[in-house]
Amino acid sequence: MKNDVLHRLTAARPTHLDPDRPTPSPVREEELATFTACPRAARTARTTAQPRRVGRPLVSGLALATATAVAALLIADTVPEKPGPAPSATSGSGSQVLLAAASHVEQQPAGSGTYWYVEEHFGSLHKVPGKNYTVDVRTEQRYWTAAAKNKQWSQLLDLGARPATKADEAAWKADGSPTSWNVEGETFTYAGKGEIQHDAPGGSADVVAMGDLPLRLLATLPTDEQALRKSLFALVDKDYNAPEKILDMIVVDTAVRLATTLPSTPALRAAAYRLLAAEPGVRSLGDVKDHTGRTGYAVALPSPHEPAELRLIFDKSTGMPLGTEKVATRGGDGVSKGELLDYTTITSMKWTEEAPPFDSDTEDPGPGSVPVEEPDAEAVR
Repeated sequence: MKNDVLHRLTAARPTHLDPDRPTPSPVREEELATFTACPRAARTARTTAQPRRVGRPLVSGLALATATAVAALLIADTVPEKPGPAPSATSGSGSQVLLAAASHVEQQPAGSGTYWYVEEHFGSLHKVPGKNYTVDVRTEQRYWTAAAKNKQWSQLLDLGARPATKADEAAWKADGSPTSWNVEGETFTYAGKGEIQHDAPGGSADVVAMGDLPLRLLATLPTDEQALRKSLFALVDKDYNAPEKILDMIVVDTAVRLATTLPSTPALRAAAYRLLAAEPGVRSLGDVKDHTGRTGYAVALPSPHEPAELRLIFDKSTGMPLGTEKVATRGGDGVSKGELLDYTTITSMKWTEEAPPFDSDTEDPGPGSVPVEEPDAEAVR
């Protein structure tokens, strides 16, 4: 799989972390950030209820503030001698929570297998025009990654839409329980359409996130957070002609992916946590439940992509990621401050010998076809 313009996985923030440096034009910054985060999904025209705001990438770049000496003290205070329940997120700052999670996750078994398999549920919330309720548009993404071969298979399924909350369900029933909704030109259905597409390496439409780190490089990345930051930044700086502010966004976005769904070793995942712990504005959200009801703890990271913050949810005993949420930080354009915009829930993440159930692309147009660039959000990463 080959990347076009921007490697989303990048490197860490160097000296330009100075908070006094001038801020770029918000409009220009948002345009660049959106372009940077845009996936290249050749030739598939998504005609289904694919979330429009889901972004795993959700998952945007955040500025960094490093405190090496303080971090060292925090690590010494929070690393247990053997795995055990992490302290409640309410007992420390966001940085302390991430450092505690890092100390737990690096003690998890590394595991091995031919494929790294991840299954995620995505949800994006949409207000139904002319009604007083919101629907949760759900999709499922499955990945099989063979990192050593630099190959990835993906499958996207439409799971249908549902009223987002119990109050929304009551309003939906009062509306006659419709089974389809038209929102901003897209039709979402209660039943869903099943598989939208599947993609195999080497086809005419490899689905790749712009900015993907070549999978074969995962094994070469350092497990010290400062060295990791430098390595990621060097990769981004080599590939992209963009302002440092944008490169910094990609660096943190990359760290989030290393921390969540990429086949990182426990040590590399922990390094990504520690890199994120140095972000200015990271804060603890205390004990939470994810969208399957699992109990965890969460931290929030401010997002420069838009007026929203990214929330990372971790398992309390292992430090492993459970999912993410994106929440509005200000009102406007039909959105209220504090409103949930979209979320992901990791339902499976493991090494396996079981091969992907397909070895070609959906509706492969054959050789000689011209891929179509699709500036859609992160339902396809």
